Formats: sequence, structure tokens, C-alpha cells
Amino acid sequence: MATPDSEFLTHASEVAFELGLDRFRISALTIRSRQITFTETDGPSQAPLYADGEPPQPGRAGRREYDWQPGIAAPSWMNVAWLLEDLAAWVQQMAEDHITVVGLEAPEPDWCDVLILDGDTTYRVRIAVAGRREVLDFPGMYLRDLFAEGRYRAYLTPGLAGELPVVDLRTVL
Repeated sequence: MATPDSEFLTHASEVAFELGLDRFRISALTIRSRQITFTETDGPSQAPLYADGEPPQPGRAGRREYDWQPGIAAPSWMNVAWLLEDLAAWVQQMAEDHITVVGLEAPEPDWCDVLILDGDTTYRVRIAVAGRREVLDFPGMYLRDLFAEGRYRAYLTPGLAGELPVVDLRTVL
């Protein structure tokens, strides 16, 4: 059964995909308040690029029914849409492990920060969404395992006092 957070992330994924086709990308998303902020991008629209080919059925229905994972050189908006969809599938299992997806911030088009609350500490998990060397492979499952097993500590980067700790996975995930 889908939770309200899962439903919101799924809807956000669909909207990110549709608006990405029209040169918009998510710049911020907050789960609790159910708010999404988009930024218009420069240049021409970027067509989707799928890892295993376009789903046989077009549109949202096709993406819901078929595995539509973005290809390596897919546009950043498509990787963010995929990230949100996969987080939607794992948000309940993460919550069972006391790991909460709080939101997403993408101040730059090349990467985004998934905001994760683990216990009483919020982390910025930095993920590359453009210029990737490999496909973005099941990020929700990866993040759940990474935090549940405590392996995120190996990727903590030093930050300024008062800022959220950053778990930099740009070369890992």
C-alpha cells in the first residue's frame, strides 16, 4: 500500500518528467509541505534517453508499467525524475529503518542533494544527475542500505560549521 509520502514522490516524479520535456528542472522539493520548485533551463529541450529503450506505451502509463531507467547520458531532469520514482518505492522501507526522506535540493543542474533524516541528524546526500559514467541504478534501495548499515560515514565530507553534513555519492551512486 502506498503511503502519502510515496504517492507525493511518485506524482513529483511524473511532473518532473513532463516538465523536463519543456526545459524545466526541479530545484527544490519538500515532502512535509508537499512543495516543489522548478527552474527553467537554458537552451533547447533535451530528449529523454532510456537505458533499455523507450517504454512500449508512451506517457505516464508506460513509465508506471515498464522499467524506464534513464541511460548514462540522459538529461539531468530525467535522472531526477527516476530518483524520485525510485525513492517513492523505498520510502516506506526506509521509514521502517528510521530513515526519512525529507526533500531534495538541486541548486545546480549537474547534481542534487537528497535530504535524509537518520535518527536526529539530517544529511545532504549528493548525487550526480548529469555527466554520469553509469546509469543511476536503484538509488532508493542503495540509500536505504547505505544508511541502515551505517556505511554512509565513509562518504561524509567536511563542511562548514552550522551546515548539514554532506554524504557525497557523486562518484559512487
